[in-house]
Amino acid sequence: MPRAFTRRSLADAVARLGPAMKVLLPPACGEPVALVAEICRQSARLRDLTLLGGIHLGDYPWTHPEHAALRFATWHMSPQLEDARRRGRVEFVPIRYFDLVTQFAAGGMWAPDCVLVHCAPPDARGYLSLGVSVSVALPAARRAPLVIAQVNPSMPRTLGNACLHRSQIDCWVEVDEPLTPYPPTPIGDIERAIGRYVAGLVPDGATVQVGVGAIPQAVLEALGDHRDLSLHSLLVDASVSLVERGVVTSALKRVHRGRMDVGEGMGTRRLFDFLHENPVVNMEPSSFVHDPETVAQLDRFVAINSALEIDLTGQVTAESLGPRQVAGIGGQFDFVLGASRSRGGAAVIALPSTGRDGAVSRIVPSLQPGAAVTSPRALADWVVTEHGAAALRGKGERGRAEALIAVAHPRFREELLRRAIS
Repeated sequence: MPRAFTRRSLADAVARLGPAMKVLLPPACGEPVALVAEICRQSARLRDLTLLGGIHLGDYPWTHPEHAALRFATWHMSPQLEDARRRGRVEFVPIRYFDLVTQFAAGGMWAPDCVLVHCAPPDARGYLSLGVSVSVALPAARRAPLVIAQVNPSMPRTLGNACLHRSQIDCWVEVDEPLTPYPPTPIGDIERAIGRYVAGLVPDGATVQVGVGAIPQAVLEALGDHRDLSLHSLLVDASVSLVERGVVTSALKRVHRGRMDVGEGMGTRRLFDFLHENPVVNMEPSSFVHDPETVAQLDRFVAINSALEIDLTGQVTAESLGPRQVAGIGGQFDFVLGASRSRGGAAVIALPSTGRDGAVSRIVPSLQPGAAVTSPRALADWVVTEHGAAALRGKGERGRAEALIAVAHPRFREELLRRAIS
């Protein structure tokens, strides 16, 4: 049955929400900031309303003590959430991105009562593009009991599987404001060295997946001499440079040739302008972008992800320090699994060799007690630090340990070797 698509004020739109409801937010640059601020303003009457979300580019205002009536369930933990978690107002959900579209949609364990979407204005046929963020919010909104849209002329109109029709939206508010930006991350000599080693593992014609942060930024900058690459899942400002230089053409893809399949854009106005009505960008939900079956069809798929620690067998944690959850599973497991099935594909884990300003090795004999394994050792192909690239695929325990010790910081190699043979 068609929905009303009624224009409301912010206060009236949020008045549709009630206590104990579950409300899904688009992450990062796609967050509808004005609607979220209004939820905070009305928090006193919204006792135990639970916001559902992932990466947030701010200080999580709904978790501040003055909004203690609200709860937050997230698939991407942050140290900024520790205080609210201790107060029992934050719950971490250990789930990979591919499963978000089933568990955070109708019929799932975290089925939302309402989905907030952040859209460009409707086109002549009444379709509203979700712009920079379609990965989770779009499939959830298509099945949600209540959909509230923040319509923003500053949101780029992205193409592909990116739209809701006005008949799928209950009410909307108009807010003309800049999107929350994600500026390029500063990089140093260590990140540049890692970027160069990783770029050396990427063949021409590859489809490349990277995350966010300094090392992905350095990897993208180091790919400038490659040819006929494609990018997958996420675009940032540095992605635009590769397209403009003719490095990224997507010309050799077997699926969606000539287009990049993207679920999220995280950047500044430069990226947002690039995304607007750009036919080389095909927006898709995580049910497609993160599906290992999709990835397996992309030849030479190179998944490039990060880690907090790697043990000498190749086990990766990218989300916890011992039992302390500091991030999330994200799409890492989806992409390393898909890369293992891709013809000519590879999974690369890239990280600095040390942490805490050089005080500890991030290549360790064994993960800290209680640490979560984000990617199992069986799927580790390459581990890259500023000291080189360690090839792990097919190697036994001794060969893996030797390769990893060779790219550890020299100050820790002797101890690692001693622990490996003890």
